[in-house]
Parts: sequence; structure tokens; C-alpha cells
Amino acid sequence: MKTGLHSFSRREAFKNPDYNVFRFLDEAHAWGFTSVEIMTGAAGGKPADIGGDDPAHLEKVCAYARERGIAVHCFSTYNDFAFVKNEAWRLENIKYVQQWTRLAGRCGVPNLRLLSGYWSEGRSHEELESLVIEATRTCCAVAEREGVNLSFENHSTIFLYAADIQRLMDAVASPRLTACPDPTNGFPAGKDAPAELERMYANLEALAPKATNAHLKIFGVEDGALAAYDFGRIARIFAAAGYDGPLHFELVQADADPRVLAQAREIVEAALERARLAGGVR
Repeated sequence: MKTGLHSFSRREAFKNPDYNVFRFLDEAHAWGFTSVEIMTGAAGGKPADIGGDDPAHLEKVCAYARERGIAVHCFSTYNDFAFVKNEAWRLENIKYVQQWTRLAGRCGVPNLRLLSGYWSEGRSHEELESLVIEATRTCCAVAEREGVNLSFENHSTIFLYAADIQRLMDAVASPRLTACPDPTNGFPAGKDAPAELERMYANLEALAPKATNAHLKIFGVEDGALAAYDFGRIARIFAAAGYDGPLHFELVQADADPRVLAQAREIVEAALERARLAGGVR
């Protein structure tokens, strides 16, 4: 395993017109990261952190990253496959994910992070799940042709937990539908909630074997360790699952000093090395 940086961590910086994806890559390099995940935006909106969807621009971004020893491991869409108050927009979400799947394939980016969607009042659980399954299956057909993994994050309110995501995977039945575990999603993070933390670790144990991408929320550093959870345990879970990809950091506090990311990287990498020497983190 290795550490990586999600552009979400610099969401406040991206609001500055002088800050762009190239400056983000410079920072990632300066802070010692060797992998990144970059937000593309949402259907019908302006390109987000990536800065555009022109293939020439994207190839320039990936080349710029490679020159700095950084792999663009994942493009990250913000999509909703279940919003049914505006069916035209829901269908646009499907086209959007398909578009970025093709762009990822063209640029040699192995993963596209996607979401499921959110509950809408007046719609049944079964109906919304069916819409998500249908949309995911349609997008997986493109992913299979492009050789890109659709890395499904346990993020939005439909198919949130590991058992739900397994049902989705069983229904879609595509080798290109993988997982993007974010351990704390869906669980109150904090040392004051031990029962929820145990559920969180169990959820991660179920998702990690399906992962081709992963997130790690950074809540801060306390006394030389990551705040809110036991990273050593998380490292052991990923190692037992055989996951050898990056853990992309997402800094939770938007106003935090971003230099904490470099500090967190050192803590995580030291813990990964200890786990490796103890027997088996890749």
C-alpha cells in the first residue's frame, strides 16, 4: 500500500482562480505523495478540480503528474443515479459517468470513482435501488470496453454499507465494478463511539477485498497519531484483504493547515512499514 492525495483535500484552495490542478500536483509532490485522485465535477456543471474535459488537457495533466513521480490513480465523479424528480438530469448523470469512463480509458487512469445516489421522498426503496442497478450496469458495459474499474464508494444513501454494495455487485455482475472503501463513511467517527467504530472496522473488512481504490479521512493529528480511529488496525484490514493500492487522503476540516497532510502521510507510512515488517502489508 501507499499514500495518495484526493483533490477534495484542497477544495478551498480550488476556489481561488490562481489555484489549479497543476498547483495541486505540485503540492502533492512537495508533500511526498505518489498517487492522486482528482474530482471531475458533476453532470451539467462546470469541470471541477480537473479543470476541463478536453482529452488534450487531461493527457497534459497526467503527463505533468508522471514527471513528478505521481500516478493519477482515479478520476472522481459526483453522480446521482437515483434522482427521479428530474429524469432528464438523472439520465445525464449516466452519460456523464460513461463520458469520464472513456476519458479515463484514454488517459490510462485505471479507476473512476462513482456513487449511487440519494433517497427521494415518495419513492420506494425498491424503485430507487432498481434505478441505481440499471444505471450502474449500463456504465459497466462501457467500463468493460475501456478497461477501467468503476470504483464504487460507500458514500451516498443508497447502497451505503458493505452488505448493500455486495447486493449491487451481485445484481450487476461485472468484473469492472469494484469498491472504493472509505472507512468512516456512514459511521460517527470518534473515540467516544466505540460500538460504531467496531461496526466501521467490520464494514471495512467486508469491502476491502473488493477494492481497487480507497479513501482515508484525515480528521487531524493528535499526539503523533491520526485522530478518530486506529490506523494500525485499518492497515491490517487492508493488508489481510490483499489490497496494495493507494489510500487517498481526504482532509475533513476545510480550514485546516494543509501541511497536516504531510504530517499524516509520515504517520501512515510509518504504520504501514511497521505492519509490513510484522508480516504482510504490501
